[in-house]
Amino acid sequence: MRSLAVFIGLRYSADRSGNQLVSFLSRLSMVGLVLGVALLVTVLSVMNGFDREMRNRILALVPHISLQPWASGTTDWQTLQNDVERHPAVMATAPFVQGSAMLIKGGLVEPGLFYGVEPLAEAKVSNIRDYVDLSILSADSKNVILGKALAERLGVEQGERVTLGVPQATGSQNVRFVQMKVAALVATGTELDQQMVLMHIDQASKLFVEPPSVSLRVTVNDVFEAPQIAWELASVHGRDFMLKDWSQQFGNMYHAIQMSRRLVVIMLLAVVGVAVFNVVSTLVMVVNDKRADIGILRSQGASQGDILRIFLSYGAVIGAVGAVAGGVLGVLLAAVIGDVVAGVESFFGLKLLQSDVYPINYLPADIRIPDVLAVCGLAYAMSLLATIYPAWRASRMAPAEALRNS
Repeated sequence: MRSLAVFIGLRYSADRSGNQLVSFLSRLSMVGLVLGVALLVTVLSVMNGFDREMRNRILALVPHISLQPWASGTTDWQTLQNDVERHPAVMATAPFVQGSAMLIKGGLVEPGLFYGVEPLAEAKVSNIRDYVDLSILSADSKNVILGKALAERLGVEQGERVTLGVPQATGSQNVRFVQMKVAALVATGTELDQQMVLMHIDQASKLFVEPPSVSLRVTVNDVFEAPQIAWELASVHGRDFMLKDWSQQFGNMYHAIQMSRRLVVIMLLAVVGVAVFNVVSTLVMVVNDKRADIGILRSQGASQGDILRIFLSYGAVIGAVGAVAGGVLGVLLAAVIGDVVAGVESFFGLKLLQSDVYPINYLPADIRIPDVLAVCGLAYAMSLLATIYPAWRASRMAPAEALRNS
């Protein structure tokens, strides 16, 4: 009888010859569950994409830890480099010189941050090599690499010249102007493209009247251990050097992404909850519509448990179809949403994500199968829970009362 009860429940779920209103509401509740699950999977994948890009792109380009001398002037950075690399969590180090500059092209002036790097060492501590060939920077050439967004605001192209106005800390001149050649443009798709100016460390040192202090960039094995490692290094070198880690610049952004992820999940779970509530109302109507069938089955010897299994099977089908179809649709939407947004931007000439406002200028998606299974499983479990009350009411219905009120 148990298999018969399940068969009847499945038959009810596929029955199109009964009450048209009930059939319509049944399919409507299923569609609502599909859309709720699909939206939750899609948005969760997008938030996972932001999290992945934050880890693998932005944090792979900026220093995990930087050591900058408190006092100006030359420093024995080679000795410092040897000391820092002895730390077991440090993966690589590289020297750099940094400063602020005004970039001038024609009548346009834009602020920028220039970094003087040693190409071979920089390739070991940064993923910038994935976007541009650092070998074009040499000690005897005035070549610079500009962020693409900065170059677009200046209206400068590769091969053209741009003037850098560099403020001087000391000396007779307040600002020193130097013409540099734009050897390449770099587009990382992050906010770094807005102000980044790369040059050889020797050329950066020549921008100052007095030799600048050389800082040290440190890359660690686990980026989320950087604050602790910075504290350990500060206990040794903190008197002579100011230590900063990535969390001081991007920590708020990373935590904002995590918080947004949680809030979005909670809101979309509420959408799924509303869809599940529709399943409850649909099953209540189905039970009322099938009163005669319930009375006949009970008079033929069906137990309360059999009636319970019939309507649990009915609700299980709605939950299973909604969860599976929603999961598949969500994965498909997440897989194409980046291209869809890019197509919309291209068609309408819009820029929905600006790297000067958002950490990246495109919409990423990271489809994680455990998350998809968790969402589908949760939606299915909620659907099963929602069917318990209507199924219990149907099982408690007396045969005579069911036949009399049918």
